[in-house]
Amino acid sequence: MYTYRGTLIKWVDGDTAIVEIDLGFYTKRLERIRLARINTPEIRDEKGTERRKAKHARLIARKFCPHGSTVRLETFKSKRDMYARYIGEIFFEGQNASDHLLATGVAEEI
Repeated sequence: MYTYRGTLIKWVDGDTAIVEIDLGFYTKRLERIRLARINTPEIRDEKGTERRKAKHARLIARKFCPHGSTVRLETFKSKRDMYARYIGEIFFEGQNASDHLLATGVAEEI
């Protein structure tokens, strides 16, 4: 497992975020991070009810960790999903984003 400091740029949906990762030595990289252990509805879903649920999950994630926040990111070596996103955990002010989304009921555990 690897730990990085980063800046949360944007929540794509409830379980995917774009993070600017500080790699050290004045080197930064933008990556899409898929939150580990959870699943939320997809923004691009054809059903209106699922899209509303997805937007609600994204809103909860934004309230928990607003854009521009400094976060701690934990990723697993070379572990990516089928869309080439890194799988990881995002921590904001010592709290895990996946755990928060599960506790609020907008995500399900996988």
